Amino acid sequence: MLILVLMVIPAEAQAQDVERVKVLVAGGEGHLVLATNWLQVDPLTDPCPVPARSQDSSWSGEEVSRFVRIYFPRTYDDLLEFEYMMLVSIEIWVFSSRQQRMLHDSILVDGIGGMQERSVMSMHPYISMPWAESILSDAFPNDADAVVSIDYTLHSEPMRVVINDHEEIPPIFKPYKELPGVEYSFGGSYGTNLAIPKPGAVITSYSVGPYEFGYAGALPAPDYGGIGWIPHSMYWRYGNGTTWTHQDMVGQYWNTMYNPYAPDMILQEIIFSTGRKLPEDVVLLHRLRIKFSEYASSRTFIYSLMDFIDKFGANTEPLVRDLGEISKDKDLAEDEYLEQLYESASARMDKTLLDMELLRDRSIDLKDRALLWIYLIEWLSVTGVMLVSSFVIWTLMVRRRLYREVRVTRLV
Repeated sequence: MLILVLMVIPAEAQAQDVERVKVLVAGGEGHLVLATNWLQVDPLTDPCPVPARSQDSSWSGEEVSRFVRIYFPRTYDDLLEFEYMMLVSIEIWVFSSRQQRMLHDSILVDGIGGMQERSVMSMHPYISMPWAESILSDAFPNDADAVVSIDYTLHSEPMRVVINDHEEIPPIFKPYKELPGVEYSFGGSYGTNLAIPKPGAVITSYSVGPYEFGYAGALPAPDYGGIGWIPHSMYWRYGNGTTWTHQDMVGQYWNTMYNPYAPDMILQEIIFSTGRKLPEDVVLLHRLRIKFSEYASSRTFIYSLMDFIDKFGANTEPLVRDLGEISKDKDLAEDEYLEQLYESASARMDKTLLDMELLRDRSIDLKDRALLWIYLIEWLSVTGVMLVSSFVIWTLMVRRRLYREVRVTRLV
């Protein structure tokens, strides 16, 4: 639970600053896990996953329908508790027409932000056509109707990503332009989709490759090259909401294996679309998020180790107590993060990670003491067997006292 520590800020402003962004994440199995893991680590976001695709997953269509019934907001008011939605390779028909209307109206009327990726969701017409016909596709900057009306199947095209640094575009992706891995070049193994911007859509990054199409967007990049430059990511204003379309799958360019800043760029979209102030030092923020991730990994390791040694009678209460004190520091760092006091949060997380490292060492020492008698018994057993075996071998093979020479017992 977050602890409110700033007493000098008015209560209303303070409550707004520390409020987390509740995110509805719907999609296929792999991308749902990837996006949810990103958002769970970051203190700013509180994800709610909803499985929404049976193809290429371990879920059947009936299971996905049941998941939607259970986890999708029951009423429109429940939906308005979210500030952002991520639609990552969904099958649109898993949502009823009422649910699709709810999602659409929440963007148009109540200003919920959103992102959908892979242009029209799939290379398969039976998936892409229902999306293009859905009212929900109207809320996003990609012209799905135009895409499905032409040959948009662009498999395995080499491409490179170019960040649009037009001066009128807010600093969403522009601060990442010179960072390693952001303007990535993919070989022929990269699967791509065509995305077509609607009037007024701003392209924040281009996919540049051997394409027959070219789209500049509302604020074209200064080095825009025409044919061969298609949208890689773009946003627009739809009613009261700001929505995004990604050309590609979350699991490819938007993956730290290719682009280490991918989660940060996704968070930039959320920050921008929910009306929050964009950070100035994106590298500091990137390192701070890594620290939160390292803390989560260390905490999981320590809890697992304590659960293991508790079975051998070890007293883990001091570790639990100290871990609780360290967690308070982490909570304070989260508060500072939410209030955009990034330098202070980073310094506090440095101390927290050092304390976690010392606690981990203590946990390992406690494990060694708890298992001392097991180690001792194992050592005595192995040593005893070795001594007995050595004595038998020495007696039989070296001294040979039990051997008799072969004698002739009868004449042949």
